[in-house]
Amino acid sequence: MAEAPASRDRLVAAARTMIERDGVEGLSMRKVSAEVGLAPTAVYWHLGGRDELLNAVLDEVLGELPPIRATGRTSRARIGSIVRSARRDFLEGMPVLLLANEVGRGDELSYRTQLALAEELGRAGLDGHEAADVLRALLFVVGGFVMIEEQYRTGEADDFATAGRWADGAAAEVPPALRAAMARPPDADALFAFTLDRLLDAVLPPD
Repeated sequence: MAEAPASRDRLVAAARTMIERDGVEGLSMRKVSAEVGLAPTAVYWHLGGRDELLNAVLDEVLGELPPIRATGRTSRARIGSIVRSARRDFLEGMPVLLLANEVGRGDELSYRTQLALAEELGRAGLDGHEAADVLRALLFVVGGFVMIEEQYRTGEADDFATAGRWADGAAAEVPPALRAAMARPPDADALFAFTLDRLLDAVLPPD
């Protein structure tokens, strides 16, 4: 009787390793079965198919995620800590994010962050539509940065290539100092901090 759950656990563990190494697109039931030494048809005794396997892996990963904890003495510091943590977690956990999106459960990752932000925004004195707008603006900042940074990492973004265009002096009507600055690749960490600070300045009441 113990063989079925043991084999299922092995399949989930093998699939998780494969996803972390090759990405969601690199996972197939045939590869997983070969990894654990089962015949491809035998896999379906333990898991109904690829989607069920992906959901099992995601359930395991989500169960291991620590709760989101704000840090800092002021509302601004605590909200900022959640936003910075969300960006870092999404960048470092990109395979998990892609996995969640693959099975239509990306909202589960976002909702954790939304709840933490909603609690802190309430403590800061924001409520209703105003709080919702601030919360969503913060999420859009995180999502935008994560998407573009991941494109840079995988070589899918062309923005870095424009640095050469700025450097060649073709945009003569643009002030030289701005041309020189645009000819340098962006510092994503510094740019994120700049954006977050300006947004918090605009939307939060004084502590």
